[in-house]
Amino acid sequence: MIDGAGRVVLPKHIRRNFHLSAGDHLGIEILPEGILLRTQAPPASLVKEGGLLVHGGEPADELTNTIARIRADRNADVVGWGR
Repeated sequence: MIDGAGRVVLPKHIRRNFHLSAGDHLGIEILPEGILLRTQAPPASLVKEGGLLVHGGEPADELTNTIARIRADRNADVVGWGR
C-alpha cells in the first residue's frame, strides 16, 4: 500500500518475515517487470583507514567517557604526573 505521503507500507507479516523494523533501509531497483525492494545491510561501523580499523559511527556515551579517561591517564604518564 502507498499512503497519502507516497510512502510504501509493508504489511506486518512481511516485516516480521524479513526482520524489518522502523528505520531499516531498503534498496529499490527498477526492473522492466516492476519494482524490486531489497534489504540492505547497515553500513559497517569499522572501516579500514591507512591499514587501521577505525570506528565510523557515533560512539556511545560510555565509550566516550572510557576514551577520555584512558587519554587522561596516558597524558599524565607522559608528562610524569602519574596517577
